[in-house]
Amino acid sequence: MRKKNWKCLFFSIFFLLAFISCSEKNSKNEEPEIPYDPNKPVEFTSFIPETGGMASQVIIKGSNLGTDADQLRVYFNKKKAKVVKTNGNLAYVLTPKLPGDTCEISIAVGKDSIVSDKRFYYKTMVQVYTIAGTREEQKTVDGTLAEARFDRPFYLAVDKEKNIFVGEWPCRARMVNEEKNLVMTLYQSTASGEMMSGCTDNKNETFYFPMNGAPYYFEFNPEQQWIARRINPSIRQGDDFKLDGKYSFAMSELDSMLYTITTNGELVKINPKTHVASLVKKGILKEFIQTKLQVYLAFHPIDKDMLYFVNPSSMNPADGPIVGTDRIYRMNMRTLNYEVYAGSGIKGHQDGLKETAEFNNPCQICFDKDGNMYVGDTDNFCVRRISTEGVVSTICGIPGVSGYVDGDPDVALFNRFWGMKIDEEGKLYITDYYNQCIRKLSIQ
Repeated sequence: MRKKNWKCLFFSIFFLLAFISCSEKNSKNEEPEIPYDPNKPVEFTSFIPETGGMASQVIIKGSNLGTDADQLRVYFNKKKAKVVKTNGNLAYVLTPKLPGDTCEISIAVGKDSIVSDKRFYYKTMVQVYTIAGTREEQKTVDGTLAEARFDRPFYLAVDKEKNIFVGEWPCRARMVNEEKNLVMTLYQSTASGEMMSGCTDNKNETFYFPMNGAPYYFEFNPEQQWIARRINPSIRQGDDFKLDGKYSFAMSELDSMLYTITTNGELVKINPKTHVASLVKKGILKEFIQTKLQVYLAFHPIDKDMLYFVNPSSMNPADGPIVGTDRIYRMNMRTLNYEVYAGSGIKGHQDGLKETAEFNNPCQICFDKDGNMYVGDTDNFCVRRISTEGVVSTICGIPGVSGYVDGDPDVALFNRFWGMKIDEEGKLYITDYYNQCIRKLSIQ
């Protein structure tokens, strides 16, 4: 991977020097730069290189591009690139962050716009780091990031202040803050139930931890100094369901309600202000309810009516026969109809089109702000991504190989993680359960 990076850097510098040389040559020959002429067409003939990552240097060749870098607009798919310089026939631009795997490059000057026939192929760059914890010791210790220890961290979420909330087995809540170099316990109890996959509110401030095996959930509010508040929702009159079995919360940006799918396949919403829970739909994945469902949810950040969920295969012998589909579903919240979104239903590992891709016990799912989905493929020990174009790729981890290694994605190893959330900057956080640590993926 490093050889490829050096090669890309060499060619980028070469093309940049060529661009500067061309500009200097024009200056020496006293040839004026060519301003944009609205009476002439804009031409887009080629670009180099054809592949790159974030902030890669790309040279665009054409005509009537103008000489004002602020007026020339260049897009990779729908993301705007930084235009560094243009002299009328050549433009030097920097690629934006995560525009998509296959990019349509378009340019616009004044009222004129044009799209290249060729495509630019974006290479996602990933690095894996350990924030805190070690697999050497299975115990709970607060303190600095170096001092902290975790005992079977399950799930996590991240707020706008970059506080990482970690749910530890069986009933413990921890907070991790990299900038403050701090790990602290917010709550612990010997009560029955397990803290599962929580979420923040729409302001990305207050955090909610669902409890599996208990009807209540926990609220952690910064205005209350993160003191744990146990909430016992009341069931709306006339509804018939139980909240004892819930593995995941997701908050809708449209109605600010907490949503969960119970182990009996009931879609339930909870009003976080009145604490009233009401039934939305029954019979979800009813063909797979042999013992209980274990559903994880996430709302789409752009198509806010769409709720995505996954039911991983049960790997606990106490749960009875293995159930699940190794598929990801999506539900239209206006019609309450749902369909398969990704996964062939065959247990395995295969990248490619989302309809034919294979997963092995996919668990946590989350989205970045552009709508790319990240999937914790638990028993493949890797992180998968489903692009907005519907292409599944493995961005980190070696399929079928467990272990503990930080670094580049082609060497990094995990050991059956469950929790996974992405922050507003596109950094992905993971609770690496058997490695007893919190990991971070920097994705560019």
